[in-house]
Amino acid sequence: MALKVRRVDLLFVLGMGAVVVGIALLPSPIDSNPMIPANNTHQSVKNEKECLLCHSSEGIYPLPDRHLTKRQDCFNCHGKQ
Repeated sequence: MALKVRRVDLLFVLGMGAVVVGIALLPSPIDSNPMIPANNTHQSVKNEKECLLCHSSEGIYPLPDRHLTKRQDCFNCHGKQ
């Protein structure tokens, strides 16, 4: 029994391919995160816990309210320059 490809099947496959390509081309949230500054203070940071010395709620430069999480995995979202 031969498999017969109908026009509607081909259109469905092409439509799904277009959806997958469209989703793959969307920018990810991590692309919009600021990079870690390229100054001596920030480039010497090796451990993410060191970020909280300045960026905790009691620090010199606390995280803004719009910052989604207060987790200690800064390098997952913010890359070094």
